Amino acid sequence: MIALEAFYEKKLTCIYCAKPFSSLRVRSRSAIAYKTDSDFCPHYRTGNYNPHFYYVNVCPECGFAFSEEFSDQFPKGTQEIIRVQITGHWIKRDFGQVRSIQQALEAYKLAILAGTLKKEKKAVLAGLCLRLAWLYRAENNAEQEKRFMGMALNAYEESFVLSDFGGTSMSEVKVLFMIGELSRRLEQYPKAISYFSKVIQHKDAKDEQKMVNIAREQWRVTVEEKRQGTDQD
Repeated sequence: MIALEAFYEKKLTCIYCAKPFSSLRVRSRSAIAYKTDSDFCPHYRTGNYNPHFYYVNVCPECGFAFSEEFSDQFPKGTQEIIRVQITGHWIKRDFGQVRSIQQALEAYKLAILAGTLKKEKKAVLAGLCLRLAWLYRAENNAEQEKRFMGMALNAYEESFVLSDFGGTSMSEVKVLFMIGELSRRLEQYPKAISYFSKVIQHKDAKDEQKMVNIAREQWRVTVEEKRQGTDQD
């Protein structure tokens, strides 16, 4: 039984076709995480609703999917590519109601495709891939979780090189931490240790002390995991 009072309706405008539509959001009181993983993946008890199911907006008219971190600017030529590859194949359907896990997964994959074709910032694409990995983690689908963590890691690494995280919810310290943590989860221990060290020694460390403290702890965890792996070889 779905408690509709757990949701509210948000009015939106498609940044691609400019048509208005609405989508649900989970009220904060109905989305209280009982634990959070070291890569910030929240876990919700039965009876609560996962707000990440609704992080992506999907236009029912044209099929363009986007998060609120997407820019409303389209680089030259990208709108035509989107028309050919997304809207030209779109069968109109509504993602604006309560979503099943399958609809949530599809919404993220649509947004990753749209963001890639639009040439969205790597930091934004990384966030989509990471959240999609979290959904697969909740479904105990380790293979797909690992696949999208790998995609998130690659995108965060590109974001760091390009410094394209400005104007997003990410800072350089957070990007470095995510490279370290995803590398650790993918058992790339030397890389993880290197990036956690970059966080700890960062020039802005004093301004993001909480992230630095988490990085120190994860550095210790990674060194121990690497040692145990070496012992087993």
